[in-house]
Amino acid sequence: MNAIELTKKLIGYNTVSPNSNVEVMDFLTETLESIGCEVERVEYNDPAGALKVNLIGRKGPNSSQRGLGLLGHIDTVPAIGWSDDPYEARIVDGKMYGRGSCDMKGSVACMIETASRFNTADLHAPLYVVITADEEVGYFGATAVAEKSKTFNEHGFPQYGVVGEPTELKAVYAHKGAVRFSVTAYGRAAHSSTGEGDNANLKLIPFLSEMRDIYEELMSDPQYYNAEFTPPYTDWNITLSDGECTANITSPRSVCNINYRPMPGDDIQYWIDRGRNAAEKYGLEFDLFINAGPVRTPPDAEIIKAALEITGDTKPHTVAYGTDAAEFAKHMETVIIGPGSISQAHTVDEWMAIDQFEKGTDIFCQFVDRFCIS
Repeated sequence: MNAIELTKKLIGYNTVSPNSNVEVMDFLTETLESIGCEVERVEYNDPAGALKVNLIGRKGPNSSQRGLGLLGHIDTVPAIGWSDDPYEARIVDGKMYGRGSCDMKGSVACMIETASRFNTADLHAPLYVVITADEEVGYFGATAVAEKSKTFNEHGFPQYGVVGEPTELKAVYAHKGAVRFSVTAYGRAAHSSTGEGDNANLKLIPFLSEMRDIYEELMSDPQYYNAEFTPPYTDWNITLSDGECTANITSPRSVCNINYRPMPGDDIQYWIDRGRNAAEKYGLEFDLFINAGPVRTPPDAEIIKAALEITGDTKPHTVAYGTDAAEFAKHMETVIIGPGSISQAHTVDEWMAIDQFEKGTDIFCQFVDRFCIS
């Protein structure tokens, strides 16, 4: 199996999160089976009713040794404003361009190439390749795997997990969480000159004032800081939409979205309750739709020590974004490490350097050597 050629094929599938991913997962099922994996498909319907598939490829013995999981996702963010077709892989000047090349189809391909390099008979503990849906919109695929997988319910989760998000192949032991909620105000549309409308935007203003106060509190009060992270404060990001209502119509519906990134040790429920209580005070609709906590594997954990030895780095790192480790770290000791740079993820004309494929596969193979063979 060649990771570069496999990534080219994966980029050709439009796997933006809201879309069903059945077609690409059918292809990946055949791919995993072709390299000797037993494959379990974990399916669910997302909130919009689209069928989603997650894959668990297993290679190695049925034993009490719980082994290693290589953990990746196949969904991507949308591709808007690209100079070329985002779903046609291009290699130019040592870079592979295409949506998902960096985040994280390239890494998934490296994981599959890694699994292809090991004979089942040589594995003393099982090796898993787990490929999820909906990581970009709330880790729903990882949650479905944790709750519904027969493989993991019968054999237990692997003891160790490598989440292959783009970290430039540096070992990451902790990341912030992801909490998102929406607050909606309802009014009545009318021509603004008639005085007969009811402007939903006006109903949001006192709520927004309280959200600004929370934002300033989290930004300015050192008691909420965590020096392990850059930046050391959390995110309380506020966005607004009234459906681009024109200036001469009273807005019938206005939505405020809050994105909060809790850090280890934060009282997450306290801040959610502050948002909910403010919404209820002003008669607004509150909807919490993502509540994924932060991740922190102790820096002296076996998987982190192994990652440092494999990479030659002197200390592990933290990142401000979230990953499927938000779910998987509840069940296994995890490290986040993968090829590519987060600075290329989610960008127009996303790319990953070609040399990252070989380097990423080599590092994943060293984890397998350590936890499934040695």
